[in-house]
Amino acid sequence: MKRILIGLGIFLFIAILILRCDIPMTKNTVVGIYANTNYGNEICCLESPHKADTLILKSDGTFSSEYYGNGIYKVSYGILTTEIDWTYEYEMGTAGHSTYFINKIFEKPKIVLNYDLNHYYEKTE
Repeated sequence: MKRILIGLGIFLFIAILILRCDIPMTKNTVVGIYANTNYGNEICCLESPHKADTLILKSDGTFSSEYYGNGIYKVSYGILTTEIDWTYEYEMGTAGHSTYFINKIFEKPKIVLNYDLNHYYEKTE
């Protein structure tokens, strides 16, 4: 009976870890269309859109967005995290944004804009 309880406890611990950890991203899972649908939160920073926006990451390393315009992006693939940096032109020159992906099991990949306010782009395609 004691072995069964220990085995069950280890199984539950591993299951919780798997459900909470991010799945590593690949180039094929990064490329796609992301929508900002939770933009009604408190405005925290100017580099994040606070209106409906669609971010399109293309396979050639470029992106387009109504908010950011056109630019280039670079993805750093890690074991536990996948980071993204994008650069774009605006009226005052060049700007950039650095953030990361959340890719949980049974959820769509998300690009985090502000973790504390639950502000993100969610992959639609």
